[in-house]
Amino acid sequence: MPESCYTGLTKRGDSHMANLQKFAKGNVKGLSIHLDRKTTNHSNKEIDVTKSHLNYDLCTKDGDTNSRLNERLNQVHCLNRKDVKVCATWVVTLPESLKQKSADEQRIFFEKTYDFLTDRYGGEQNVLSANVHNDETTPHMHFAFVPVVWDEKKQYEKVSAKEILNRKELQTFHQDLDRFLKREIPAIYQEGILNGQTVDVANVKELKQFGDEIKREKQKMVKDLRVFKEPQKVLDKVEQSIKRGTFRDTVTLPTKDYERLRKLSLSVMPMKERIEKLEKISDSLFVETKTLNRENQSLLETNKELSETAEKLRHAESQLLIARSLLKDHGQDLTMDYSERMGRLIIDSLEQGLSPTSLADAQESYSILEENKKAGTIPEHRLERFLERLKAFIEEFLGREDKFSLNGLKERKKGLDREETPKRNRDRGMSR
Repeated sequence: MPESCYTGLTKRGDSHMANLQKFAKGNVKGLSIHLDRKTTNHSNKEIDVTKSHLNYDLCTKDGDTNSRLNERLNQVHCLNRKDVKVCATWVVTLPESLKQKSADEQRIFFEKTYDFLTDRYGGEQNVLSANVHNDETTPHMHFAFVPVVWDEKKQYEKVSAKEILNRKELQTFHQDLDRFLKREIPAIYQEGILNGQTVDVANVKELKQFGDEIKREKQKMVKDLRVFKEPQKVLDKVEQSIKRGTFRDTVTLPTKDYERLRKLSLSVMPMKERIEKLEKISDSLFVETKTLNRENQSLLETNKELSETAEKLRHAESQLLIARSLLKDHGQDLTMDYSERMGRLIIDSLEQGLSPTSLADAQESYSILEENKKAGTIPEHRLERFLERLKAFIEEFLGREDKFSLNGLKERKKGLDREETPKRNRDRGMSR
């Protein structure tokens, strides 16, 4: 069964919902029937088959969702288990504000969303399909892809939905998509899916606490002000009723005026404490704002770096397309088995001056290149040089190991003893 996860935000009744689902390989065939509309006998009664001709797939690769999946799985490492989630889909619904737009403008929305998702999940090679369904109640796109990550330790691509579609991904998805669409298509996508500026959930809670505290203090101050609404008038009345003593250093007041003055004095004390408290809150808000500004600046810099990386990847992708086209001119393609793929990656790393990080890595790389040599999948003149380099690395590493083995230590001790013997003989000669 597929795993589902819903993440959405609602603004003024305008719902923009994205539904994420993950599928094991056994479920993808049935999924492909629905996504690619391979039948007219649908269990979903909301599908209007008379409008199915309005549907389109933004992924233009050969085949369907299922065949594209099989092709990609042949290129990456995937655990041989039935429960492995090899496919994931985002269902992105057209926002309410775009429902009255033209079909061309709606297509632009889905095309830009496709660009965002393709870039986010590793490029075209991982995309299985992007079917836009206009034959249901609300237009929406099913973006299906293989969740592939790079295993840095083993130096190959592998399927891992757990690593890609984690909690952080679900928390940031909508904000990232919203910012992207506002930047890319401001002419048709102005309000977006988020209401105003957004900050991290933890910061929102803290700011809300500050706001609630200020509100409570304000209510207390208003209540206190009612007690002495016009303090100057109170003081004037008290002044008029004062009777000074003989030596002008004492005064007498009527009890009523004394109580007025006492009440006024006592009311000032909590007001002073609350003002000080509000000043502290204000200082905290100032610090919080500075922190958020720094975080925002950091995010802007990160976004710039990611944009530059994306541009490099787009350039690399165009180079790959050119290479693929040249290969087709010679009746070849980029389809290769796992051993050849790994062999070419190893050669590329060695050509860039990188070396194996351990003896095990060197031995594994050597074995893979030997396999390619026997199979004739990679030209021998390219393999020989790197086989020699790996062999030298292995011998050097084994030499270092032997140096610190028990036999190696014994040999070193014998060598040191041989060096010390002549020295001791010389010392004895001098002592005579």
